Amino acid sequence: MHKAFLPRLSKRNYIPERAREEYGKAFLREFKKSQGIAFEETPAGLEIKVLGPGCAQCDRLEKELIEAMTEMDVAADIEHVRDIKAIGRYGVLGTPALIINGDVKCVGKVPPRNTLNKWLKEAQNK
Repeated sequence: MHKAFLPRLSKRNYIPERAREEYGKAFLREFKKSQGIAFEETPAGLEIKVLGPGCAQCDRLEKELIEAMTEMDVAADIEHVRDIKAIGRYGVLGTPALIINGDVKCVGKVPPRNTLNKWLKEAQNK
């Protein structure tokens, strides 16, 4: 079913050929999640959360993270949590915050790219 979305998505999004299958599955999963439809959970892998209400720093962290993942060819489930109450449940006292596989990696800053790369590599190797 996700293959039906790919031609439409490809018109406005660059999707590398080798990532098309996973991209399609991820898109369908996130679409179902947003609509409240039951969906199949993602197999074990990286789960990344960017916590922040949508300020410039929070958006910059998300952008830097995605660019680092692209450079390293890393696939992950990324969620940008913007709701203040939901952010509070993570126990962080500042934003932006980055959580990789349940571990709080940073709070209140955007780390340099080499640090993001290091954290991603560590998380992949666990």
